[in-house]
Formats: sequence, structure tokens, C-alpha cells
Amino acid sequence: DAGFPAPEGSARARADGLRRLRPSRDKLLPALAFASMLVVAVGGVAGLASLGSGSGDDDSGSGGAGVLSSDSGSAQEASPRAGADAGAAADAAPDVASSQSQLSRAAPSPSAGDFRPGQAQRRIERSAALELAAPVDEMERVADRVTVVVDRYGGFVLNSAVSTGEDSAGGDFDLRIPADRLRPALRDLAELATVRSQSQSGRDVTRQTVTARDRLDAARAERASLLRRLEEADTDEEAEALRVRLDIVAGEIQGLRSQLRGLRLSTDYAKVVVTLLAADGDTDAGGGGIGDAFRDAEDLLVGAAGVLIRVMALALPLGLLAAGTWWAGATARRRRRESALA
Repeated sequence: DAGFPAPEGSARARADGLRRLRPSRDKLLPALAFASMLVVAVGGVAGLASLGSGSGDDDSGSGGAGVLSSDSGSAQEASPRAGADAGAAADAAPDVASSQSQLSRAAPSPSAGDFRPGQAQRRIERSAALELAAPVDEMERVADRVTVVVDRYGGFVLNSAVSTGEDSAGGDFDLRIPADRLRPALRDLAELATVRSQSQSGRDVTRQTVTARDRLDAARAERASLLRRLEEADTDEEAEALRVRLDIVAGEIQGLRSQLRGLRLSTDYAKVVVTLLAADGDTDAGGGGIGDAFRDAEDLLVGAAGVLIRVMALALPLGLLAAGTWWAGATARRRRRESALA
């Protein structure tokens, strides 16, 4: 049969057709090598992309592994050597993704409970001082308005002293105003009179607050331990020593509670000191205004009227005495003339 074409439909003809359709080994090996190199390159790029992104590592790693597995499966069907290379690349990609996922889980969160300025857990002591100048005749009204403003913003007056005398007019107020309402309260206080000076300050006491709270927790834990040991004490000497230590710890707990209450009060309420000053001596240094002129004229008239009343009080008796003396003398002279004519 050599050299002659096989009859159509025979087994030899079918075998010849399959051999023509099947690619040769020399042509297939370069293609498989190229496919394996492409699979390895895709796996490497996927791993670098997962390392650079820093998020979604698990998803990208599993997706890259799935792509490599599908490609390696087709390559294994074509060639055992290409399948082995693709399998190694597919195994390396999940390792890279898993290591990146572990790194991302191990990385600490940037807001892991640290204290930062402006955060709600910080404790700040705030204070302000305000000097107001008001006329002497309005000093009492301004003092009453200070109390009204403090009540409006939920604060209270710790100490106050007001004097309305012309020689010592003034006042001092020690106020406590909620820290979150300090700014509008200062604005309303400044509208009561002329502002001479104003200042504000703040002090961070977060460290003192945290330290006192930790010491209080430790003292409470020690007290609980001492109470358990006291229940299990075997001798009177041991029980007495435990009682003495309990008294000391109880004093520490009381002091720490008072310290925390003071810190809480000083941070929840701002300290505001308001000073009232007389403003009469500072208005119109060139001789006073119209109101001052009227007041001076009124004082002058009152003084003159007082002098006139005093003069009249002294002159009236003297005038009556002189009038009586003149009338008595005139009567005596008239009688002497009449007796001489008779």
C-alpha cells in the first residue's frame, strides 16, 4: 500500500487525517514554553499589584490564584512541563497574597486610642478675665446684669463683691460657666459695659486625670484584695495589720475621688473673673460733658441754698431783737415829747 493513497473511509485514511490535524512536537513545544512564561509573568504582576495596593489583598490573591489555576490547567493538558511551571506560579501567588494579608492585619490602626489635641477625651482647664468700666450710677445695674448672664448660660457665681460708693465704686465676680458655652457668655458680658481688658487661657490636665483614675482603680483593687485576706486571716495580729492597711487605702481612695471631682469641675466649668471699675474719671478729661456740668451746677445751687438758710437762721433773731429795741426807744421818745408839751 505504500505510495498509493488509502481508500476513503478506511482505517488508514482516518489515521492519516488525524496525523495531519495533530500539530508537530517541534511546533508545539515553543508555544507551550511561551504560554508558561506568560502565566508566570501574569502571576508576578498580580503579586506586585496586591503588595502595592495595601487593601483587598485576600480578594486579589484568590482572584490571581484562580486565573493561574485555569491557565495552568489548560497548559497541563498541553504539556506536563508547562503544567508544572504554571502550578509553581499558582502556588507562589497565594503565598504572596497570604503574607500581604498577614502584614495588613498586623499593621496598627492610626487611631488606636491615643490622645490627640481637640479630641473629646482630653481634659482642658479654661479660664478668662474681663475688666469692665461703668459709670458709678450704673454700677449696680451692671452687677445685676452679670448675674443674669451667668444664669442664662447655666453657670453660677462663686464669689462676688460690689461697692456703689462714689469714692470706692467697683466690683469683683468669681464665676463658673460651662466650658462649651464660654465664648457666647464672654460676648454677652462684654456688652454690659466698656471693656478695658480681656484675656483667656487653657491648661491641659489630661495626664493628671488619667493618672488619678488609674491610681483609684488600683486602690480599689487593693481594698478588695485586703478584704478577702481579712476574711481568711488566721490570727488577730494578721487581722489587725490588714485593718490598718485598709484604713490607709480608704484614705487614699477618698483623696483620689476628691481629686477627680475637682478636675472634673475645673474642666467642665471655665473660671471667669469679672472686675468692675468706675468710669467717671476717664470720660472727657478736658472739663467734663454736659451731664457733668449740670451735676456741678446742681451741687453749687444746693450749696448756696444751704448757706442762705444758715444766714437767715442767724439773721432772723438778730433782726427781731433790733426791731424790738427800735420800737421801745421810739415809744419812750414819743412819751417824753408828749409830757413836755403838756
